[in-house]
Amino acid sequence: MYLGLSLTELMEVVRTCDSIDIEDCTPPYLQDFFAKRLEGDKPVLAARVRNMNAKQIGAVCEYVKITRQLIRKPQRT
Repeated sequence: MYLGLSLTELMEVVRTCDSIDIEDCTPPYLQDFFAKRLEGDKPVLAARVRNMNAKQIGAVCEYVKITRQLIRKPQRT
């Protein structure tokens, strides 16, 4: 699926989620969240995220979830 984002831009979107747990969030909620977090420093990228269709934002959300799983510290029990 073509997202229309560079790897650098995709990583910027991933970084917007550094301080939240996104496991239960829906793509429409995250699309708005991504765009709001990006609009101050990266307004062009925020606009591109807002203009993504449902399949594109769904793919971005899955990418963010997978990336966060890969970098998350394991819980000690």
